[in-house]
Amino acid sequence: MIERLKNLEFYIPLFIGAYLIAAFRFKVFVLPFSFGEIEFLNQYINITADGKAELFQGNIPNIPVLIYYLIINIFGTNITIIRSVSALFAVINIFVIWKFGNFFFGKQAGIFAATITIVQNVYLAQFATVLPDTINSTLIIAAFYCFLREKYRTMAIWLVLAVNINISSILTVLFLLVAFLAKLNTQNKSQSIVFFVIPIMVYATAEAVNFTVFNELGVLKNFSLANFINEFYNKTEFVFILQQRICLVAIFAIALTAAALQRQIEKYEVKTYVYVGVLMILLTAAHSLVQTELRQLVTAVTLLAIITGAAVSEIKIFYSYKYIIISILIIFFAVFAARSRNTSSEYIAYTNQTETDMSAAKYASENIPSDDTVMCSQIFYKILSNKHLGYISTPLTNIDTVYSTTKYSYIIKGQDSGNKLINAVLLEDNCLLEKAFTKKDAETEVYSIEK
Repeated sequence: MIERLKNLEFYIPLFIGAYLIAAFRFKVFVLPFSFGEIEFLNQYINITADGKAELFQGNIPNIPVLIYYLIINIFGTNITIIRSVSALFAVINIFVIWKFGNFFFGKQAGIFAATITIVQNVYLAQFATVLPDTINSTLIIAAFYCFLREKYRTMAIWLVLAVNINISSILTVLFLLVAFLAKLNTQNKSQSIVFFVIPIMVYATAEAVNFTVFNELGVLKNFSLANFINEFYNKTEFVFILQQRICLVAIFAIALTAAALQRQIEKYEVKTYVYVGVLMILLTAAHSLVQTELRQLVTAVTLLAIITGAAVSEIKIFYSYKYIIISILIIFFAVFAARSRNTSSEYIAYTNQTETDMSAAKYASENIPSDDTVMCSQIFYKILSNKHLGYISTPLTNIDTVYSTTKYSYIIKGQDSGNKLINAVLLEDNCLLEKAFTKKDAETEVYSIEK
């Protein structure tokens, strides 16, 4: 019993990480769906006036969509329940990361990798959201883990579940297939190859159905070589430099060099480092080809956390010094996450925008007469017309997204600038700012126009 208690000290970084998740993300369980979540749900699911979910809005649904579809139809649109389900998958993701590091590099590596992942701003931002990126990361890391252990049957299951979420999934399948074919002395290679072919066929079928039914591709919808260099630069910067990850890269390089000089790295570990490094770069390049949002690079960020944790664990110094290094890293990243004001979905500060949107929706519900018109963007149209998104208790009926002929038109403008008509109207001389709701860098404004 005493020996078990002594081992608890190894897990102190994970305990601190769990506390930071609670401290940073507790309020998200009662906040409405964010701008990005509404866009995602609108792409696949229509939440009806009675709170039911309808599928097949514009794409073949993927696994995250099916999960939320079932949750909404079983438990309703209770925000806390939906967030709790999302949080569960984020916790599973941490367990998979710990398992990966623990098996290939040792217990310390698993703990370090999981903790470093937890304090990444992009992971904290995606914790407990309905966006599919954390689930996708879990499936890919699990499949990669099974591949390296040559458990191809189980690998195929994770890949089948992941292939039509975003481009990182199908890229991972192709990467693992090439790596498998390049392996020497693999038993039953001809039989095992079917476990790589099945996910590819599932992906191809889903894309064929998307193109036939919706007249556009799903995963490869925005595929383009036109702006690849700029996109690759931006994606690479996010994975390796932004959100203070330049520090992770520096620590990884120093720790790996020190471990190599001390001859602490085994041959099979070198191969794992190479696999992870190549996959990170390929994922970054793949997302550059389809110009995805930065949050979808969470898998590449997770891989960086895994190899950084592994490299630190392999330095030949007292283990207590390693834990001091990791603890300093935890504090460093936590402070950065707390002070960040970026309201995009890759940063935890995005909730500031959700709160200002919520205040504007409440103002519109309570102060704008029913015979006036609320003119707003498509996203705010959803917010004001559907109470199940969490912003209002009673849907507004006096909403339009075109210019109104009534005496007053009220414009609600958050950071969504997708409606060009609204932006043009805002430039008119008779536009009056009624109310502005701000929190740090987030702002949502309500205007009125007298005609």
